[in-house]
Amino acid sequence: MSQAQPNMQLLTLVGSAQRALAESARQPTFELPYAKPDRRPNPSVEVFDKARAGLFGLAGVLLLATSLAFGTVLGGRLPSNLLDTGLVHAVLWPLIAIALIGSAAYSALPHQLSSRRQRAVSVYALSSAALMSCALTLASGFLLWTASVLSLVATVIALYGVHQLNLHTARNRVERIATDMPLGFFAGFSLVYTLQLFFAAAGFNDPSHALAVSLFAVAATVPAAVFAHSERGRHALASGFALAMVAAAFQGWLAGSTPLWVSMLWVFLAIVVLICAENRRFQVSHAEHRVNAGKELDF
Repeated sequence: MSQAQPNMQLLTLVGSAQRALAESARQPTFELPYAKPDRRPNPSVEVFDKARAGLFGLAGVLLLATSLAFGTVLGGRLPSNLLDTGLVHAVLWPLIAIALIGSAAYSALPHQLSSRRQRAVSVYALSSAALMSCALTLASGFLLWTASVLSLVATVIALYGVHQLNLHTARNRVERIATDMPLGFFAGFSLVYTLQLFFAAAGFNDPSHALAVSLFAVAATVPAAVFAHSERGRHALASGFALAMVAAAFQGWLAGSTPLWVSMLWVFLAIVVLICAENRRFQVSHAEHRVNAGKELDF
């Protein structure tokens, strides 16, 4: 009996270990709902990398010069419409340009110059900044339809750049701040600015156009919400979009040029995009916490 008892205890321990191994094998594995950061060493630096970083910086400087030269007078040259951000764009465009210049300087650092995500993203950032500079110049010269088209192209390119950021996740927090945030805010803000140019060119400046303006704005909110709900949550893009919409709501309400329900709609659309970004962040964080706790994952 004395020898059988230790043997039974040993068999019990072995059985418990086997069951634990079986349960761990059955535990769900967590696949990130976004692309994993690429930790491979950067490729060798090429001439194209240096040219790209230089052109990115020049595009940012061009946007800064254009926004400073024409931003303050642009409000007076754009016909009043139902989506008017007032002088907010005159303040934000130079700040966005400075952020892009900083992003270009960061992309020229040795550990970023030839990185795969810089190669995939910088060309779209510099192209959108250069085109938006042209759009600002044309808008100040009353060529509103041409400016609208160029602004739309710049916005689409910027959104595609955000898509490339989603395919090449930032490797650390500094990359996310220096590379993702300037381009994301630019894309969100330029989306609303494009609508403003289009409405000004189309003459949507009285309550009879409220329904058409609202439908266009809701349609433009869809891509903003989709991109805000991507990766871990694109809060910079959502903030750029929301800030412009809220500015337009208060400008129209204070000036009495926009019906109250339209101004409320602008605020509502801004909140929707912000909620999409925060919802994505919550989903990813919640999923990560459940997996770390060994719980079932339904993402």
